[in-house]
Amino acid sequence: MFNRLLPVPAWAATALAVVASLSLGMAAHAAQPAVGQVSLVIGEAHVVRIDGSREAVRRGASIMVGDRVETAFNGHVHMRFIDNAAVSVRPDSVLQVQAYTYDAARPQANEIRLLVERGTSRSISGAATDIDKSRFRLNTPIAAIGVRGTDFIVQTDPAGVRASVADGTIVVGALGGACSAAGLGPCAGAEVRELSADMGRLMAEVRPGDHATRIVPAADVSTAAGSDRARQDREQALSHARSTGMLAAEPTVKESQRGNDHVAAGLLTLAAVGVPDLNRASSLSNQLIWGHWALRSDEHDNLSVPFALATLGRHVTVADAETGLFRSNQTVPGELFPSTLQGTVELRLSRASTIYEVGNVTETASISRSNLTIDFTRRSFATGLDMASASGIKGELRMAGDLRSDGLFVLREGNPDLRAEQRVAGAVSLDGREAGYLFERSAGGGWFRGRTLWGP
Repeated sequence: MFNRLLPVPAWAATALAVVASLSLGMAAHAAQPAVGQVSLVIGEAHVVRIDGSREAVRRGASIMVGDRVETAFNGHVHMRFIDNAAVSVRPDSVLQVQAYTYDAARPQANEIRLLVERGTSRSISGAATDIDKSRFRLNTPIAAIGVRGTDFIVQTDPAGVRASVADGTIVVGALGGACSAAGLGPCAGAEVRELSADMGRLMAEVRPGDHATRIVPAADVSTAAGSDRARQDREQALSHARSTGMLAAEPTVKESQRGNDHVAAGLLTLAAVGVPDLNRASSLSNQLIWGHWALRSDEHDNLSVPFALATLGRHVTVADAETGLFRSNQTVPGELFPSTLQGTVELRLSRASTIYEVGNVTETASISRSNLTIDFTRRSFATGLDMASASGIKGELRMAGDLRSDGLFVLREGNPDLRAEQRVAGAVSLDGREAGYLFERSAGGGWFRGRTLWGP
């Protein structure tokens, strides 16, 4: 009796078919090899798998072909792929991995195709592109981008597509005709344009309906993408950050009256700089980072990150016309610094970007010795830098003064009617382990200028 076969109702057959289909889809997804891994997540982000499932992005999560990475307004995701390529997905953006095949022994089989559906993404080429640049393609809804071995940023929104290059060369073409989204490598034709980092502060642009790519002056990242309302919000936030930072970067009346404590500055013992390459990107794991206002940082500045990234979980402290120093937001109510933070701390110079300007000529400069001492008991600071330009001009910065209750220190010395002879404007992290500051120092008829980070 129990072995007798019974007919399966129609509704049950349908349900079983759906379950079987979903099970096969999940099994197929599970069987797919990972082509990348998430190396950094900031804010809110999700990945939509090829089977339609949606999950929060976590550091260390695997990325597979077909995955769509979606970031919220405060989200940012970094991914590292099997050929060591790096891709970042900026806030309010969507990127899909359409294909990712890499075989060093069979480069003709390599195939990398990414789609930026919305927002902003940065791509740094890996081994697959180094071997054969014709096997890479990044598409947007209206334009295709091929590379010549490159670090580039692309933005797409209803107003069009914009791309800028930090290193190498890209080839940008409007989709349509011979330029197909299904293709690999750069598109060809008279209406396609190349853009290289050597061309300066320019970007490639394609607008809806365009048949040809234009090369135009680089736009501000805060106004280049998004709806009118989003653009206005970004403009207002950037304007507020700038004005707040500029105001904080000016000394108070009390600080101006006290002036530079030459005795304290003269007692500093400077140590040789132990980091071979100071001019490198701010670490997102630190409490203090530099963010630049423009789409791309100045050619001499490898220290700062884009403004949109710097604002995630941070606020601006001091600033100049190009960059701002962003500090992690305070999450615990009460005093800024804990009462246990007392005594004197000497911080190590970990990063810096430095130039020397005389007239209209700008050249690179280096820092050979440094010191930053913070006295939390007396609420004071003292700092010193020994600098040299590429042409051999030498300069010394020696300054000491008050540490404000908000963790900022700002000091200017010189003729108030002229440019100061030396100036610092900086901030200390909430745990007292990090600091950063802008500086200027006159020397040899010109000016040493730069920004620093101290600590880990």
